[in-house]
Amino acid sequence: MPYFSQEYFTDLTASRRQPVKLSVDMLFGGLTPPQYVYHQISVKLLNDLQDCSEKAVRKNGVELRDEAYTLQLLHDYKSRKLSISVTSACRQIGNAWKMLTTSVHSTVKYVNSTWRASKITCINLCAHCPLVGEKRPKRFINPSWCRPPKDVEFLPMTTDSSPGRCGTYRDVPACLLHPTFQLSGDELQKLSDFVKTNYKPPDNIGHSGAATHTVGTDDVLSDVSDEEEDTSSTSEDLTKLTLVPTTNQSIKSLFINTSKIYKMTSPFRGRALIINNNKYRIGGERLGSSYDVDNTFALFRKMGFEVVKQKDLTAEGILQCIQSETRDEIHNTYGMFFLFLFAHGANGMIHGVDSQPVYLTQIYSLINSTNFPNMAGKPKVVVIQACRVGNSVSQTEQNIQQSTNSSSPELSALRTHQQEAETSTGQRNFDVDDLLIFHSCFENSASMKFDYGGSLLIRTLVRTLHRHGCHRDLADLFDIVKHRVRKISGKLKERTPTVYVTQTPVVTNTLTGRRKIYLFPLFHREW
Repeated sequence: MPYFSQEYFTDLTASRRQPVKLSVDMLFGGLTPPQYVYHQISVKLLNDLQDCSEKAVRKNGVELRDEAYTLQLLHDYKSRKLSISVTSACRQIGNAWKMLTTSVHSTVKYVNSTWRASKITCINLCAHCPLVGEKRPKRFINPSWCRPPKDVEFLPMTTDSSPGRCGTYRDVPACLLHPTFQLSGDELQKLSDFVKTNYKPPDNIGHSGAATHTVGTDDVLSDVSDEEEDTSSTSEDLTKLTLVPTTNQSIKSLFINTSKIYKMTSPFRGRALIINNNKYRIGGERLGSSYDVDNTFALFRKMGFEVVKQKDLTAEGILQCIQSETRDEIHNTYGMFFLFLFAHGANGMIHGVDSQPVYLTQIYSLINSTNFPNMAGKPKVVVIQACRVGNSVSQTEQNIQQSTNSSSPELSALRTHQQEAETSTGQRNFDVDDLLIFHSCFENSASMKFDYGGSLLIRTLVRTLHRHGCHRDLADLFDIVKHRVRKISGKLKERTPTVYVTQTPVVTNTLTGRRKIYLFPLFHREW
């Protein structure tokens, strides 16, 4: 019985035995079902498929095996997620689709009858993409075939019955994209030829079908060497650095241990929003900021994030952009959120391109659990590359007065904006749980940025995540970056004290439950 099992599925080994894998992720929004409902779904599946020759029961799901297919149901109560996958040989794909649709319909009906307050979202992952080695498979949100025929009224699903299409490749057999229960001889031959031509078996597979793990000396826990700290060169193209997924079993096993870490979703870890204010109406251009955007964008795409870029926003535009992001329902399917802010700033604020302030408390309020419900209980990470010289009023006024007169509309708007912020959002309390904030410098300090290469913080962060992101948690990685930035900037100050200053980044950590954030780069569909 799954209630009493103390073991977990750590690897989805079923998908490594056969080339065809069909899968659906089910996310429970609204009032999420209690934990016992997830276990009862596993029990119901066991009762419905009693004829299977092999059965494996774990605390986080069940696996059923027969000659024709292998079905696996995995659930994670804390992430409000349940996944059903079926793997089979090409000739059994019709039976595999029957098994998947039957299991999905049975699960949806059961949840609707026992816990109607839950809002179900079904995500069908393209069976073609992983077959050809694509790390980011196309997703079909709420396909009509996931809807049980007699329970339409309880399912918030689309009514579009058109088959899904994979836009990355042409001539994909239709049976890999939507349910096909019977294949003609020609269709089966086309599928077999397609698989023979395109199938890329996963790496490190033993003859038994289980994944074999070889832990190298660099994979026990990546060594933080002093050699990495000695470089301050800006000539290296960081976008060309590569990531290597961990093969350390002790680290991989954390992927499903939600008592120790925040649950990461697959195939997309989360979403990253980059706001880069480069060209200011007053004060000119922030030279080098484009390197920060390019380096961050390239890294987080490799990390398995959906990345969105915004450029040159006013103060109001920054707040509207973040607010719009928090209202996007797509975050319900993601495990975490990154916000990168590259701008001019002062203590407690960053500046829009109109030189008006956006108070950091306003930003933190927008991404708290109340205003960002789809990220409630999930980690939100904010990285701020901005100076903190001067107080929130005088420094901004000084910047404006250097280019305008004291009675300018810009200065009047600044004072009005500040008063409104202090009375409305600047003084109120709000939920700050599950935040990890990384600011490039300490209060009343400047942040170092090179015209060719970008800022010292972002360059150090990108290089560190490339080398150590597979083995260490994010808070530990931020501490490593903080130490390196301080050491590099200190050496530069010793050489040229009139130009450089010692820069000390600041980390604020409100993560809950003593949990850590592991990003698990390139570690897809492994539980």
